Amino acid sequence: MGKLSIDLLQSGMVLQDEVRGMKGKRLFPAGVELDEQKITILKAWGVVEADIIGGTRESSRQAQLEKESVADEAQLLAKRYVTQAFRGQEAGSSFMRQFKVQCIKRTTKAIRSRNFSVMTAENMRDLYDQAAKSTLRPGMVTPQDLVETQLELVSFPDIYYEIVRELEFPFTTSRRLAGIVSKDTGLAARILKLVNSPFYGFPSRIESIERALTILGSNELTTLTLGLSVVHIFSGVPDTVFNVQDFWEYAISCGILSRLLGAHCTDLMEERLFVGGLLQPVGMLLMISYDPASMCKAVLLSRKKGVSLPVAERAVFGFNHAEVGAALLESWNIPETLTNIVRHCYTPLSSPLPTDSGIVHLATIMATGLRRKDFCTFHLPDFFSATLDETKISPSVLAPILSQYDRQFADTLEILTDGM
Repeated sequence: MGKLSIDLLQSGMVLQDEVRGMKGKRLFPAGVELDEQKITILKAWGVVEADIIGGTRESSRQAQLEKESVADEAQLLAKRYVTQAFRGQEAGSSFMRQFKVQCIKRTTKAIRSRNFSVMTAENMRDLYDQAAKSTLRPGMVTPQDLVETQLELVSFPDIYYEIVRELEFPFTTSRRLAGIVSKDTGLAARILKLVNSPFYGFPSRIESIERALTILGSNELTTLTLGLSVVHIFSGVPDTVFNVQDFWEYAISCGILSRLLGAHCTDLMEERLFVGGLLQPVGMLLMISYDPASMCKAVLLSRKKGVSLPVAERAVFGFNHAEVGAALLESWNIPETLTNIVRHCYTPLSSPLPTDSGIVHLATIMATGLRRKDFCTFHLPDFFSATLDETKISPSVLAPILSQYDRQFADTLEILTDGM
């Protein structure tokens, strides 16, 4: 019988002969049916081929052809999907062209590994059914009205305000601040996990909140506390329009990418950028909670007209989720700097902080392009090339940023959503 290359082995195939690894170690006897775990073991032991029942050279060639066909199809699907999402915005921008290439590569890989999902026909039917119930018209409600009706659902934890009040005391110490943070054991644990993760990449382990305060600084840790607290405030939002876990994957991607992009600028507070990116989409959750039918209508309008979700939201509600998020932060008396970053993430050149808002704007575009699940934000937000001039971000930073993002995302997601 012929042999099959290790890359062509599939679950369900049966070994014709026993397989040995390096130094002759006997791995599996003849007659064993392969599964994904066994194939992984074979690869780990350096096995390059195996005799498979029915595995002739002809079947090997056929398997190779089938694999190439699947690969070509995956690439075509990825290119079609990404091209539709970009809406031609890469034209005239080297940054966007290079980012599109990266998105196609990553989407192709995700499709091949069956780690990419699109909106199903059933999901679309649900959206249409809910959207048909919408009675809202632009101007019927303001972002502030919407927030006021939802405040009971999203009351902010007192610990953040305790920290802010303590910082106003001229003789405060890291020990006093650490004592306040440590009152919330869950929050303190998440902070320590985060500062000891690849997100920060410190060379030695940080064992206490007081030490974290000393290294990061009190203002930075306060901002970080705000972001970590907000994630858990919204843990009870129902999955009416999209899966909330998918939403937080997107939001956390925005936060990480904002921080990584900001590291290539001078005099920007990275924690503020992280929290700004993390919070910029939270207005979506309030809009869904307030009027799920109208949010479904906005999602469908975005897909039907080929416009970004913020544009579709404005057509349905009269405002977008960034404005709702900013109104929420204002109701919590969050610093104006952070509120403006969120409010202007889709209009960065109108922001009092155009560089900060521009960074979050770019991060939002990148997070949308990098997602592996098609939930409500299919089309990339509108891209403003002048943002690159304002932020001084060049295409050369894409590769290192994406590499750092890959190292940080999984751990950060697990830490921030732990217990949800």
